Amino acid sequence: MEMQIGKLKHELAEVRNEAVVAHISGNKSKADCLTGKAVGMKSALNLAERVIREKDSAAIGELEGMERVIDALSPLPRCNNGTSPN
Repeated sequence: MEMQIGKLKHELAEVRNEAVVAHISGNKSKADCLTGKAVGMKSALNLAERVIREKDSAAIGELEGMERVIDALSPLPRCNNGTSPN
């Protein structure tokens, strides 16, 4: 799981950079969508790190709950080329 967290942190940095570029270029919708994506990723990664480092039962439950909601709502809307989520 630690290797996946490292990869996701790298992806998070890329999403943040894309959000900044979208903001600078004036694409508010794309910037907002990507910023929201980054916030969600950061939150989930924080929980995952708590699971690994602290064996935090509450964090395990939160991740399990997120997984359940995502599974139930799939397919999820995506940030698409920034004009609006689809």
